[in-house]
Amino acid sequence: MPLVKIYLDKGSQHAKQRADPARKITDLIVKETGMPQQYTWVMIHEIPEEDWIADYLTVTELKAKLSGARK
Repeated sequence: MPLVKIYLDKGSQHAKQRADPARKITDLIVKETGMPQQYTWVMIHEIPEEDWIADYLTVTELKAKLSGARK
């Protein structure tokens, strides 16, 4: 039984935005494995921004850094 876990920053996606990719991932697994769709599970975990770290920065800090770089 395929299990796909997706991690997003908390509050970044509303329910429809989370459901659409989950359905597409399910479709891809069905296509590639031939398994029935009900065998595929997609779990979406929402993690607070302060718990994501990239390049020594939290997501909040990284967004601020990237926002400043675009100006």
